[in-house]
Amino acid sequence: MIGNDIVDLQLAQKESNWKRPRFLQKIFTEEEQDFIHAAPNKDTAVWLLWSGKESVYKIIARLQKRRFFAPKKIVFCTDDFSRRENLTAKVVSTEHTFFIQSVVTDTHIHTIAQLDNHKKTLSADCFYIAQNDYKTQGQSTRKHLLKNYAEMNKLSDTDLSIQKDEWKIPHLYYKNKKQAVIISMAHHGYYGGYVLMMDDK
Repeated sequence: MIGNDIVDLQLAQKESNWKRPRFLQKIFTEEEQDFIHAAPNKDTAVWLLWSGKESVYKIIARLQKRRFFAPKKIVFCTDDFSRRENLTAKVVSTEHTFFIQSVVTDTHIHTIAQLDNHKKTLSADCFYIAQNDYKTQGQSTRKHLLKNYAEMNKLSDTDLSIQKDEWKIPHLYYKNKKQAVIISMAHHGYYGGYVLMMDDK
């Protein structure tokens, strides 16, 4: 199982005031707040942890077939904090451990969470989107994913589609036949990203 998330750091700084009263307390554990306050760049630390929680949330939604977001129940393992871009997290009241990797740049963060650390992703990408309106972001992200999958499997991308199930989880179809691949897409501001993994079920 996989999930991914994107944070456009400039847009996050402009639109999201994480310093407002009680924001950190609502989202992060005390240990996670300590990590943020001790970080050289507190903005980046906030959005690094945020994108990790969002990525894990997408896996849980797929596993449990329900919308779920209780940020403080997704708990980072504090022993990993010195490594920053390679973290693990657990979810309170489950036995699952999630493995999280992030690419952090001056402009954005792209995070991928994985339930099974031994499985390898088929493909992952993060890219710049020239227009940052929500509709264009979504269309561009889907287009990149479909083109990549088509090229990897020598298929026509015009016969590929992405359809969401009743729980709003996206699935990949070729000529209306569901593909044995798990996909996760994300976009924010001027950046989009996706990840694909074979589904062994």
